[in-house]
Amino acid sequence: MALALATTLAVAGGCPMSDEDGAGGSSTSAGHGGSSASGEGGSSSSGEGGSSSSGEGGSSSSGEGGSVRCPVATHNGIISIQDVSIQGAPQAGHGLTVQVLFTASRPPAYEEMPGQVEGCKAWVYDTEDSPPPALTDQGEITIAGLEGGPLVCRFAGSGYVCPTSTGAGQAGVAPGQAGTAAYTIEGATFSAADVGRYLRVTGAANAKNQGAFPIVAVESSTTAIVVNQGAAEEAFAAEYTVLAGAGPVPNNPVDPIEGGDEVVVGISPGGEMAFDFPDSAPIVAGEAFTPDTASAAALVAVPLDGSPLTLGCGGPGGSCGPAQATIVRLTSTDGDVEGASPFAMPPPARKQVEIQCVALGGDGTLTIPAEAMKLLQEAHQVSPISRIRTALMREGWAGPTNAASLPPNITTILVGHGLLGFTSP
Repeated sequence: MALALATTLAVAGGCPMSDEDGAGGSSTSAGHGGSSASGEGGSSSSGEGGSSSSGEGGSSSSGEGGSVRCPVATHNGIISIQDVSIQGAPQAGHGLTVQVLFTASRPPAYEEMPGQVEGCKAWVYDTEDSPPPALTDQGEITIAGLEGGPLVCRFAGSGYVCPTSTGAGQAGVAPGQAGTAAYTIEGATFSAADVGRYLRVTGAANAKNQGAFPIVAVESSTTAIVVNQGAAEEAFAAEYTVLAGAGPVPNNPVDPIEGGDEVVVGISPGGEMAFDFPDSAPIVAGEAFTPDTASAAALVAVPLDGSPLTLGCGGPGGSCGPAQATIVRLTSTDGDVEGASPFAMPPPARKQVEIQCVALGGDGTLTIPAEAMKLLQEAHQVSPISRIRTALMREGWAGPTNAASLPPNITTILVGHGLLGFTSP
């Protein structure tokens, strides 16, 4: 299964004040269109979509008696383009992970620096009273500037995918060495660019021969070598899709995002039509990094005692490549993980917490305040947390806003490298 990364970034998008607003006035957080979203871990999990809104009422006070009436943001967007690896699981490899996540706005339960890009925000969801916002279809997303070539990503029922080829033909599966298998499909057009992507196959009688499998080599235009330890010899009429951006690939020889890569993202509006923004300027990708020693340990052992948590690559043992921002995103679940992959994030049974933090520039380190971590502690006391997924990222980023005729919805675009850690309390 592909292991995807959900990332978020909250961005302030307030209204400019006019001269009549009065000197020294400041707008409240209600006057800003906060933007954030979240995604899947392995596959899109629930709770993906933590988001902040511009606040209810769409107004902000400023100056002495003056006021500014702001348009209200209705949705938040995140497009995350990462080379992802997993802390403590080198066997999982690394790989391109693309998340396209558009959700209805939701105000945070905690905001460290209201209305600002930097700082931490947190959301607490209750499956009965306040469930996580659902992912929505907002049209096609185009991504240019990646090593493997341009991508077009489309909404496919439960989330966005980025197919590079699709078709049908007679297929044959031949198990190989070290948990690999050769999939030969008549009429397929595999190429070297498909290494590091996933092959999704249906139609097999043997259930273990169908699914989504990481591609580790291409022997010919019709034969791809994938990782599938349960593969068995079989011939069948198959339907297949090659997917880019689906997650880490074992022994992946491809570096999907290299230092200095410049990525451009655009949208062709569709679906619910809540977003329409111009193509981004080229975004310089955040480079690879090594977490410092303390952070490497904390990524797989997040405390639940309400104490502050510091993560980054700037401390002893760490190494930070150039990047515009350091971002941390933490998601909990109290869903049943018995028998599941150690990287699975099942939907929450009752409670879910998302914490999202941003530091621009700096030394590559940030701290989640105790106030945010206490929300995690309180949720655990109500319904024991079964797993926490923590993403530490180094990013280039942009935040295009809708055209003036639409609500001021912001789409945060992140490009860089991410490291996932999983805690099972």
